[in-house]
Formats: sequence, structure tokens, C-alpha cells
Amino acid sequence: MPTESDILDKVGKYNLSELSIISYRQDKEESKPKFIDIKGIMLTMTLTEDIFNNSLSGALTVYDTQDVRTIFPLTGLERLSVKFNTPGLPGYDMTEDNGVPFQIYKVDSVRKDPNNDIGQFYKIYFCSPEMYNNQVATVSKAYKGPIENAVEDMVRSKKYLNSKKPLFIEETKTNAKYVIPSLKPYKAISFLCSQAISGKYNNSGYRFFETSQGFHFRSLESMLASGGAIAKPSMFNFQSQVNMVKDTDKGDEVKDIERRMMAVIKYEFNKPVDTLTNIIDGFYANKLIVHDAFNKTIKTHDFNYKDNFEKGYHTETIGEDRDSDKQIMPNAQLNDMGKSLFEFADSKKMVVTETSKVHNDYEFVPTSDTLPKIVSQKAGYKNLNLSLLVYGNTNLNAGDIINFTSPVMQPGEKPDPNPYTNGRYMIMAIKHTISVEAQRHEMVLRCFKDSVRTPYPSETDPLIVGREKDLDVNVYEEDNLEI
Repeated sequence: MPTESDILDKVGKYNLSELSIISYRQDKEESKPKFIDIKGIMLTMTLTEDIFNNSLSGALTVYDTQDVRTIFPLTGLERLSVKFNTPGLPGYDMTEDNGVPFQIYKVDSVRKDPNNDIGQFYKIYFCSPEMYNNQVATVSKAYKGPIENAVEDMVRSKKYLNSKKPLFIEETKTNAKYVIPSLKPYKAISFLCSQAISGKYNNSGYRFFETSQGFHFRSLESMLASGGAIAKPSMFNFQSQVNMVKDTDKGDEVKDIERRMMAVIKYEFNKPVDTLTNIIDGFYANKLIVHDAFNKTIKTHDFNYKDNFEKGYHTETIGEDRDSDKQIMPNAQLNDMGKSLFEFADSKKMVVTETSKVHNDYEFVPTSDTLPKIVSQKAGYKNLNLSLLVYGNTNLNAGDIINFTSPVMQPGEKPDPNPYTNGRYMIMAIKHTISVEAQRHEMVLRCFKDSVRTPYPSETDPLIVGREKDLDVNVYEEDNLEI
């Protein structure tokens, strides 16, 4: 039988069933570490997961009238046991019994309460214990074979991250030998991410990050598609305009929690258009010059965003005939230059040196198969970014797909949906915020989409704006005329 804590009867409701500090000191009577429950002094808590960060992290703001940070004391060697979720949904279980407690690493922003002589506010910062392990360990080791084997070793080994959390791995087709030259585990894994090629997708470059479910080593496309064949289903729908109540047959207004959860409190678009930055970053096109020291050759590789787009999965690759036309830049010429932006490979030029035949049985992944795509993909993360402030939902994780709907901003009772910004987005980061005073759990979702729901209109003819006849002026002759 469901309990009160399992019933989601209002938006923003949350369960914080455990919030305790575990001391580095032993309780001699019970032969276990001392601990203290701090739910009673917590004001707010934030917790963040991000596909660009290797570990979970967060912060607590507390109001302390017992000087816990001194009496306990807090030294940066303590652990934080946390368990919270949205009622009826999975959440975060970072406890001593069932999970891996967080590591407290900083106490900061201590200030006295001007209205209470013994009251003080301060912040307690925490992170996954693997972040501590990363800083005290160094990897100096040779790995050969599939890259995912090396990543798994660094995550599991007691000498390195020593993680007991689930590890979700997307298989690669990389078969090489790499010597890690005294790097921190996260740094070593980041290097291997840059060398990895997906076994199922036209994708290069992996991400290594942590969510409430565990650690992930996977490519971007594996977050957009399932099994290498179909688009990944969306986890939730958000709308900028939602009717908060529905009418029953009796005329009573009844809360519709599911619809309320879809409501967006606030949203903001960042860089829906920034063409010049994209050109500079090599998003549309780039050129790679490779010097092979063994074969004494120099080869040039041009990357074309449009041609590469057609080969992979994107946020709006949903099985429609026009999926390949949904680029975030229309197929049109740049003014009267006779070319589209996809054809200017010299907009970003890169030069690398690599050597073949380093190891007899293993070959490095050619830089031409990874770097141009990684450069374009990295720039693509910065386009069509959407920030949503929504009600808490611990069923969502970084890397999930959501739907967002908003109308065209124009007069009318029922404006049409926006054909370009509507649709599927991938969550890059989630920041949970719990407020004890407001008794509410909210989230900030930072999302992006790398394609549009409706293809932009194409234009084959160049844009020619009336121009004056070219005029060259000799400044010396100009000066003489004025005299």
C-alpha cells in the first residue's frame, strides 16, 4: 500500500529521507563512524549532473545554532549521506547502506546571523568520492585492445577511481595500444574519449559523466538513438503554456499533476543564431592537415557539416523523409560567393603530426576520423541552447531526451507552434534545487538541439544585394584635389 511519501499530489513535492554527515572520527561505543542528521538545519540544497562534468556535485546552505562545523568538526574528510526523490519516482540514493555517500570537500561563506548571537549561515560543498580518488591517483600504464576495457579498469581499480557504482558502456570499434603517461584518471579517460569511435554510429568522441544511475561512457549519438536503428524516445514533455486545471463533470476544479509537471516556469534560449562564431569554431567546415612521420606524407582532409549530417542521428532524426534536411543552417549560398558555408574548409585549419606502425598489432585511430567531427560537434553543443526552469522530477537525467513546445510569438488566440525551436532536445545538465522554506523542488535543465523540427527553406540562387561600382582611390591624388 503506497504511503504519503509515494504519492505525488502537488508539483515540486520531494522526499528527503536522509541527509546526514558521517564523521571521519569513530564512535568508540558503537565501533562505527559518528554521524549527525542535518535535515533540521538545511535551508537549501543543490545537486548537479552534467555530461561535461565527470562527477556529481552540489552544495548545502545551512543555518546552524549549535556550531556543528566546529564541534563535530567539519574538516573536508567527512561524507554526506543523501537520499531524495520525487514521490513515486527513482532518485538519488547516495547513502552508506545502499549507495556511495558524497564527499564533503569545502565549507565556505560563513556569516553570523545579525539577529541571533549564536546563529550562523554557511555552505557545505560536496562531490562524488571518485573526484577525491581522481586527485590522489595517477595512471601510468599501457592499455591495448578496445578502449572501453581501459576505461573500465580505471573506474573499477582500487589504485584509481575505485568506484562501486554502475558503469554504462557503449562499445567502440577502437583497437589500439595507448600508453598513459602519468595522468589523473579523469584526464586519462578524457584522452581516451577523444580517441574512441562508436561501434554502431557515425560518431567520434565520447563523453564520460555521472548521473543518479551511475557512470556513463558513451557517444553523443547513443544518447539520441537506441540500438543504432531508431530514435531514442523522449522521457518527458514540457510546454511553455499549460492549463493548470481541468474541469470534471461536476464542475469542480481538480489538480492535474501530470499536466502541471509539464509546465515551464521560465525558459530562455541562448545562441539560437551565432553564425560567425560557428565559422570560427569550424562547425560548418574545417580542414585538417596530417603529417605522417613514418610514411613521410602530408594529407589534407576537408570536413563538410552537411555531408556528415546525413550520415548520423540527431535530435530530430525521427524517421521522416526530410530528416537529412533538418540542419540548423539552411542550404543556401553565402551572399554572391557561389558557395555555402559548408564548403569553406579554410575557415578553421588544423595541423597534426601522427605516426603509423608504432605498434605491430595495434593501430592508433587516424586523427582524420576523429578530430574534424569532434571540433564540429563541440561547436554544435553551443547552438540552440535552451534553459528551462521546471518543477522537480528525479526521473530525468543528463543525456535524456525531452520534448519542448512553445508557440510563435505573434498575436492570435491560438498561435502556431514554432516550427524551428519546438521539438526534441537533449539534456546536457540538470541542477536540482530544494528549498525547505518554500517546500519545493525545482530544476534548471540546460538543453540543446542539433537539428530543427521543420527544415529551413533552401535557396539555390545566391543573394545579390545592389552594390556600387568598385572604386579605388589614391590618397595622394585625393589630397591634391582638396588643396
